[in-house]
Amino acid sequence: MKKAVRKKPPGFVTLKIVRGTTENTRSIRLPKVLINIMLGFLTAYLLFVGVMTYKTGNLSFTYRDRLDDIKELEDINENQQQEIETLNEVTAEVREKLQYLEDMEMKVKELVGIDE
Repeated sequence: MKKAVRKKPPGFVTLKIVRGTTENTRSIRLPKVLINIMLGFLTAYLLFVGVMTYKTGNLSFTYRDRLDDIKELEDINENQQQEIETLNEVTAEVREKLQYLEDMEMKVKELVGIDE
């Protein structure tokens, strides 16, 4: 004979709540499925919190690295600006000397009598 397929009765967990010495003890009966679902949600929540904590920590390290990079680039930029100012001063001096040389050339040409 074949055995009949029997459905397992749902399991329950009974919680006893003791309120004090004079009050009655109270019992709460919860199905195991509900407890498993609650444990699943709790596990998912803890996993989510862990991942978000890791991501936030990773972002703070990335932020510090980027901040260091920005400071380094600002220093390089400041040095380049000083070099540009120095080059502008040298260029102004060279222009003045070139203008002086052109004026001298014109005077020499006038004295020698060379026309262009």
